[in-house]
Amino acid sequence: MKISSLTVTPSEAAFNASQRPEFFRLPKKGVDPYFGFGRSYYYEGETRGYWKLVRIRDRGKLRGVTLVNYDQVARFVRSQMENGGAA
Repeated sequence: MKISSLTVTPSEAAFNASQRPEFFRLPKKGVDPYFGFGRSYYYEGETRGYWKLVRIRDRGKLRGVTLVNYDQVARFVRSQMENGGAA
């Protein structure tokens, strides 16, 4: 009896929800670990309406935290794959 091995690349659906964050912080420098996009790309994507960023800061403070919704960015990436990269 011959058993062949099959290597399958996990899809996003197989990416366990416990490993995938709901939100993640914008990278301070470089690119994010999930999609490889830089900080400026996320700001530009928000300006173009691709996704919404979440900003959290204490009242009276100038600085805060900017969060990215993982599912919104994943949806955008999938739409770009289906449309051949046309935004």
